[in-house]
Amino acid sequence: MTRPWVSLALALAPLACGGRAESSAREGRVTTDDGVALYYRTVGEGPQTVVVPMAVYLEDLLAPLVRPGRRVVFYDPRHRGRSARGDLARVSLDRQIEDLEQLRAALGIERMALIGWSGLGMEMAVYAIRHPGRVTRLVQVGAVPPAARLLRAAGGDRRAERTDRTALAALDRRFDAGEFAGNPAGFCQARNRLTMPSNFADTALAARVPDVCRWENEWPVNLWPYFEALLGSFGDYDWRDELAALSIPRLVIHGREDGIPLAGARAWVEGLPSARLLVLSPAGHFPFIERPEAFFPAVDRFLAGEWPPGAEGGAR
Repeated sequence: MTRPWVSLALALAPLACGGRAESSAREGRVTTDDGVALYYRTVGEGPQTVVVPMAVYLEDLLAPLVRPGRRVVFYDPRHRGRSARGDLARVSLDRQIEDLEQLRAALGIERMALIGWSGLGMEMAVYAIRHPGRVTRLVQVGAVPPAARLLRAAGGDRRAERTDRTALAALDRRFDAGEFAGNPAGFCQARNRLTMPSNFADTALAARVPDVCRWENEWPVNLWPYFEALLGSFGDYDWRDELAALSIPRLVIHGREDGIPLAGARAWVEGLPSARLLVLSPAGHFPFIERPEAFFPAVDRFLAGEWPPGAEGGAR
């Protein structure tokens, strides 16, 4: 079973864990202009609005960011989590950005801070580039590099190297042979048990990630075609020129032991006075799990308008 795009898909596929914050919460759906219902959940009240994609994972994990005076809006992109699936031919980076813009308008949000994790760290930066007047601040966590060639030059996503590829290949052969026919959730669970530890500096913390396979959109049988369509729309992207014209403050947070190379995180801030990089260690792709005592105060301070201690300036 050869899927050459799986390595980058791993870099773009967020996972999470944690406990849900229930106070002042409400949920609903916004239907896009092409008829796809996007799930959202808002928690908290206040003049500051923070929008976070991947509600199915991060609404629980990033619950500590809900504080007095702050409303956090979590949502699922199309084909993910609790949002609806539509025509795969319409899945693209451009559509992801347009979906967020339609969600913002439907919820009556004038300006918002954004938090993007993993592949969404890149996507939220693209939204800010295209809609700078709508974004107050941007946090990028474990983001893929701002240019596709930077990931290739750094040797790609190292998480694949940390996975038991023999066991994974054997599992995929069982899937191809039909062993999991009628049990796609079981295949999802088996695969996650093999791949999850590669996301952590301390692999024992992989046990803290809950079973996300209860959501049909997250089953490999549905997720792989989605990633194939989405990644196929990226092309040989490079957002560095556009970033140079973006004055919105950006905080880039990256685990030193993340499989996504640290060099890619540095590229998000290099030569840019409005961006800074905070490196956490020991931490992999889940710095909010591995270093919560550093992660959450840093994000809170940044959202309050200040750079957190230890953040490295990007200006030359």
